[in-house]
Amino acid sequence: MLLTDLISEVQRKIGRNIILFQQLEGLLKYVLTFREIDGHISELQDIIELKKASISKQTMGQLVGQFTENKSQNESIRSADDHEEPYISFKFWIDNEDFYLNKKESLSKLVQERNKLVHHLLLELDLKSIDSCEHISKRLDIQCEHIRSEINATQFFIKALADGKKTMSEFISSDAYKQELIIQVLRLNSLVLMLSKIAKETARKDGWTLLHSASYLLKKYEPEEWESLRKSTEYKSLKSLMLKTELFEFSEEKTRKGGIRVLYKLKTDSGLAYA
Repeated sequence: MLLTDLISEVQRKIGRNIILFQQLEGLLKYVLTFREIDGHISELQDIIELKKASISKQTMGQLVGQFTENKSQNESIRSADDHEEPYISFKFWIDNEDFYLNKKESLSKLVQERNKLVHHLLLELDLKSIDSCEHISKRLDIQCEHIRSEINATQFFIKALADGKKTMSEFISSDAYKQELIIQVLRLNSLVLMLSKIAKETARKDGWTLLHSASYLLKKYEPEEWESLRKSTEYKSLKSLMLKTELFEFSEEKTRKGGIRVLYKLKTDSGLAYA
């Protein structure tokens, strides 16, 4: 091959690899934008746009650092401090420490190669030497395979991320989610919260609390909510509201005069909801 043809081939491979590096960088930006999102539904689009703007300014080295930081073991899903509207928290990680260690080593090497390609290649390349051009050409081919391998791996990661988002979207659209959302909203009702507190703080030695006594405290301390419940067409009684939350269990016992009184207590697995 003539030297002029060899130089043209090297230049073509340099352009090819730079484009591949840019493609990989774009994929990493996509992952970091959508891998972890949380906020109220009305805020999600603004949150995503802010993340995109922030990530777009980062170098490839910064992107790799964030992508290979394994948070799956030491960071939990965040939740909202208030409950004025539905709050979504989505987090996608591969629960494998070795994956992130290997990925960090591989991608960090590519960051170094990219910087060398963009900023220092001409210092190594002698355009008057066939041997130099052939050596650089072979090195660019090896580099190309490395980049394409990481592009394929990142695309696989993105597919898994997309599948996770699809599963979440389908669940949010399902009747099961709607029913669960209703239950969670009911559990935040001030009457229900107070009933939980009464059950924790005033229960008898056997763990049961008189529903009648709890009703008296609700009327006293939550009169507006109590009046709303009384006028409600959906819940005919306090017990019907409590049953809907799935937080409580009930029992009955006879009074000395031969009547029946209702008792309630928190279910053993409802501590988290109460907290």
